[in-house]
Formats: sequence, C-alpha cells, structure tokens
Amino acid sequence: MSQLSPEDVAALTAHADRDASLILSSDWDAAASGYASDAVRMPPDAPPVHGREAIRRSFDAMPPISAFDFQMIDLRGDGEIAYMHAAWSITVEPPGIAEPISDSGKILIVFRKQSDGSWLRVADAWNSDGPLA
Repeated sequence: MSQLSPEDVAALTAHADRDASLILSSDWDAAASGYASDAVRMPPDAPPVHGREAIRRSFDAMPPISAFDFQMIDLRGDGEIAYMHAAWSITVEPPGIAEPISDSGKILIVFRKQSDGSWLRVADAWNSDGPLA
C-alpha cells in the first residue's frame, strides 16, 4: 500500500480546515460540494442520506449554529482512498428553545481521490461523546 503524498495530505487537511467556516456561515452549497455524487452520510439516530443532492438538502434542516469546531486527529490512506478521524463540537439554537444546546463527539470520514486529483467525501459517520438523552 502506498502512502499519501504531501500534496494529498495538504488537500485532505484543507477539507478539515474549511469545515468550521462553512458550517458557521451555513454555506451549504460549498459544504455539499465536498461530497462525491454517490456519497453517503450516516447521522446518528437517523437513516443514511444518499447522494450529494440529498446531503445538500439535509443541511437545510440544521438549526441555527452559533459555535462549531472541527479538529482532525488522524489521517491515513493509500493515494486512492483516505480516511480521517476527527473531533467536533457544536452549539445550536433551535427556534422555540430557551437555551442553546451544545454537543461534541467524533467523526470518521472516507475520501476517494477523483480523476482530476481532488479528494471528495464518499462516506461519513459521526456520533456524540455524551450519553443518550
């Protein structure tokens, strides 16, 4: 198995570096553009979301976000497929709720290198570090 090149590491790290700003600005079009057309998101306690267009629409259901942080912990791959383990924290302010809700957890993201050399998410799954409500 070959390892990720320095260019691949830089491109994949850029995905991690831009996540917080995209989420905080609710730039759902740009966030969705980081997914392959056949990607799948696997949110906790919900059915999977298949395809870039459905993923884009799913972002519209997000309540207002007042804080978000994303930190890459580990990145590995072979030049065609890569995976990233990261940690996240979020604070949302759903309409009709008196106090903001904060949560944090971990995520596993799988990327596939595209024919143009770019990397797109093909799968991600995340969950909270906290106990079930």
